[in-house]
Amino acid sequence: MKIGSLHDLSHENYKAWNIVKVRNLFSRDVAEKILETPLVSSVREDKVVWEEEERNECYSVKSGYKLAMCYLIGSDKYHVMGNWNGIWKAQALHKARHLLWRLCRGCLPTRSRLLERRVECTLNCPVCDEEIEDELHIFFSCAVARDSWSAAGLSSVLHNDTYQQTNAMDRIFAVCSNESSDIVGRVTMLLWCIWQNRNDKLWNDNVQKPRQIGRHAFDAWNDWYSVHKLQSNTVSGTTEADLVRWEKPALDWVKCNVDVAFVSGSGRTSMGLCFRDNSGHFMADMTQWQQTVISSVEGEAWALLLAMEEARHRGLDRVQFESDSKFLIEAIHMKRRGNYEFLSIVHYILSLMSSFINFEVKFVRRQANLVAHTLARAANS
Repeated sequence: MKIGSLHDLSHENYKAWNIVKVRNLFSRDVAEKILETPLVSSVREDKVVWEEEERNECYSVKSGYKLAMCYLIGSDKYHVMGNWNGIWKAQALHKARHLLWRLCRGCLPTRSRLLERRVECTLNCPVCDEEIEDELHIFFSCAVARDSWSAAGLSSVLHNDTYQQTNAMDRIFAVCSNESSDIVGRVTMLLWCIWQNRNDKLWNDNVQKPRQIGRHAFDAWNDWYSVHKLQSNTVSGTTEADLVRWEKPALDWVKCNVDVAFVSGSGRTSMGLCFRDNSGHFMADMTQWQQTVISSVEGEAWALLLAMEEARHRGLDRVQFESDSKFLIEAIHMKRRGNYEFLSIVHYILSLMSSFINFEVKFVRRQANLVAHTLARAANS
């Protein structure tokens, strides 16, 4: 029997499926799917639609792929339990997040993984040439990887007892579930740099020292974060300016706002700070610049250190320092340690804070830090 339209599968006198005809013409599964489809009286003509595409109900490769993946991942064979949202929300380059996804899906071509796919190859790690290369080794256990974690200031995450699972996937999911999105982003960027170094060694016989890998990861993440912070401030600055205000410190406390400025083409890094009392009255300010351009986070740390030294020089012992560098404030609060310049300044700041127990640091948005920001830019003019 030839069917010209869906109308041929319904009753002639009223709008309902001809159940007998449908079940005679189609397999049981297909027939049940057809009968589950409601017939709406207001619909006069048959129309082909693709319900997976919400906007125009037309098929697209993207929606077809999405549906196929839902079927695959929904099956027990392909489903992997874990904090996938934590991976995609990591504050890092998309290609680094994609690497994390590949790692947790078992898609990275490590030598042990290639052997599982019946690819003949040597099993030793191409970086250290001492142990079998799998995901856990190349990213966590290899001596070069461990030293890279330390150089990036993330050794506390690597050695955290919470993250000592026996496979790399579970470790990644644990980090994504327990750390802030910033830290997850830095870890993600580091793993990407470790993998890039591995490939560079394998294909080009180029070797980087762990310190270089860690530094590259730090700089790459910081550049990404700075750009996204600037974009976020640009988009939301108009509305937030009406909501965010500078606040007076508590009684008997002094507040010091500090910021750093980098003016394109000047070749200088400048800072500005302002002290105000608990009534909001101006006490003192300071500007300073150096004839060199340093990274943004190093500049923020340098400015905060100068502010603390100025407070000590003025005999102020109950001071709340405010900076709009979230990365710097988090590094101080988490007492991060490391050998490169930024963490060296953080270590000095922590030493000062241990001597002056009433020195506090706090993150504020740019709108609440405008005085220091203006002073810093003026110092560079």
